Amino acid sequence: MALGDEIESLRQHLGHLAGQRERRLARRYALRFGPGERPGFYRRFRRALGDILRRLGLRHGHSPEPWMPGLQHVVREEEGRALVIWAFNVDRNTLRNACRGFELLQADLPGWAMVLVTDIADFAFYSRLGWLVEYVPALLEPAEDYAIRKKRYLAWRYRDAPALPVSVGLRRDVNVQELKLDGF
Repeated sequence: MALGDEIESLRQHLGHLAGQRERRLARRYALRFGPGERPGFYRRFRRALGDILRRLGLRHGHSPEPWMPGLQHVVREEEGRALVIWAFNVDRNTLRNACRGFELLQADLPGWAMVLVTDIADFAFYSRLGWLVEYVPALLEPAEDYAIRKKRYLAWRYRDAPALPVSVGLRRDVNVQELKLDGF
């Protein structure tokens, strides 16, 4: 299958999944306050009251978790756009090779933040990549419906982001123009 056809097929599949999303689930996990939105009066009042009580010493503040000095940070842009890598039904070594290919490709794609959606639990490897990882576990009965529901939710959540199949990372002759990222 040609690369363009493969990418288009994946995007149509994700569009179909996003159309089947469960509204109740999306509402349950909706982001509370987006950019430019403001919390209501009650929440602002509670926060202000909590700040005053903490300053007076009548309420203990939350101590932040200590920062782990061993964490390595990835240089990224603040306004980076998500680029979804859809990686299901592949083995661990194939996925690792594809991720290495996407790392090489990422140098030619400034301004894009990689989001790996996969069913392979290899978190030590993923943490070294510095990408966002959406893990969809394959579960046995009676919980196998969870993976389907989560795929629908993720397809809806990233509906405005371009998606690439894992096979793109395995090709070494990929041209950035072939990926059709211009419309996003």
